[in-house]
Amino acid sequence: MLSCVSSAHGNQDVYSLNRDDVINNLHRAVDRSLQEEFEINGFASVASGIVGSMIGVSWRGLASAITTNSANPFFINFTIKAFLTGAALGTLSVVSRTYLKTPFDYLHLPLGWGFYKLAQLQNWVLREETSYELEQKYSEFLDPVAERLKAVAEQVFDIPADYWTITTMDSSVPNAFATSGYNIAVYHSSFPLAKNQAGMACFLGHEMGHILARHMGQGLSDVFFLNQLALASIPFANSILQNRETQADEIGIYLTALAGYDPSECSRVWNRAIAFSGSLREVVNIFLSVHPTSKTRMNALKHHGDALQAYYLNTSEVLGLGLEYEL
Repeated sequence: MLSCVSSAHGNQDVYSLNRDDVINNLHRAVDRSLQEEFEINGFASVASGIVGSMIGVSWRGLASAITTNSANPFFINFTIKAFLTGAALGTLSVVSRTYLKTPFDYLHLPLGWGFYKLAQLQNWVLREETSYELEQKYSEFLDPVAERLKAVAEQVFDIPADYWTITTMDSSVPNAFATSGYNIAVYHSSFPLAKNQAGMACFLGHEMGHILARHMGQGLSDVFFLNQLALASIPFANSILQNRETQADEIGIYLTALAGYDPSECSRVWNRAIAFSGSLREVVNIFLSVHPTSKTRMNALKHHGDALQAYYLNTSEVLGLGLEYEL
């Protein structure tokens, strides 16, 4: 890796990074400007809007097909009006994701709360109860990481630490999720993949990134402006969602470094993910997943980890990888 790397916000000499630089980059990653949003998601948004207006499923037609079993829910409309309407809606979606993500995030709160409670209920009903001893083990490993990350969020974004609710749930698939309202759940099967507390900081930092960037509000905004039932627009809609995952990864690695954990571990987490479940080819992934491939994420995080390494090694408190996870 060269000593001078290029970031999404311009050329940055890795050896000149200090805490203020990292915090500034973190703020930029969380609050993209309108120009950045257009550069990153503009084409996909406009293309999704156009395709959604010209080819897809009509909400009215779908309702009629369900109630009367006679109407055709599909539509094709290759007109200038449909083209211009789709382009306008796609453009408005970019503007909304930049300037209205917080209001939409508030609108998403009841949906987020309902989803989180439903996940908790499902976990309680369908999964075997975790023993007290095992819950203690999960807690002893996770809680110190969560506290450090919450402290960073409080210092950098003035979000009180007690706003966050971070819990564990049981699932055979390594994963975690976040909702509006500062709720995060980490599945038990993610702990071996995290392997150590630095890896867990990458997991948690990513989910906190979704919340800090108001991705749930942006998703709700897209429902208003883009036809989510236009199957032909799936590659464009997935591109937007994958870019949000990449953004959350970037936010997460900054939080990890600021919390004192080795940021280079974030790329190794996704290397372990490739070993665990493989990685789809890029072209196939566009049609099948709202997440980038594990290889893509690993490479992007290695880039950020290398850029942060000089800052991290010169911090006053270097925690390294933290504790290793042992079942």
